[in-house]
Amino acid sequence: MESLTNIIYRSGFFTTQRWLQGHILREIEDRLGFKTGRLSQGAGFFTAVHLPKPEEFEFAGYSQVASHHTEKEYGNINSPVSHDEKAGYLQRKMSVLNSQWSLYGDKRLIKVVPRIGHNSALKNDDQYPPGKGIPQWKIVALNGIAWREISFVSEYPNGQFIPDEGYTAVRYI
Repeated sequence: MESLTNIIYRSGFFTTQRWLQGHILREIEDRLGFKTGRLSQGAGFFTAVHLPKPEEFEFAGYSQVASHHTEKEYGNINSPVSHDEKAGYLQRKMSVLNSQWSLYGDKRLIKVVPRIGHNSALKNDDQYPPGKGIPQWKIVALNGIAWREISFVSEYPNGQFIPDEGYTAVRYI
């Protein structure tokens, strides 16, 4: 049985494993929209212990739009008003839960936790430049959800995120 000693409870942004696996830390910064050097002291890679309930997450678009620009770029995507909008919103969430996410393989939810935290002295635009456009979502549950650490990568900039399952490196001859 696997050890549950490296469990954290966090809210905030996440993506799926397929968008990060096999990439080096410097590329992961670019993909997620972190300022260059944010992962220079390493990062933990965590997978969700359980898939979140519909009320525990929101859509966050793609990483080329930082969270402080989401509403301006995408509109009010997480606040349906009418009965039909609310039904459609729930249906979209259920579709993501049932077809895009899994607890296994490359559809696992991945939360990257940099050793260097958010710097409130920096402007958000400087700290979170546009990423490379990978899908992202946001956990909004008050106490977060449980995440299990599957990797810590410290070798910057070329340390590579190799997940513990669901990834096979392609070798070219």
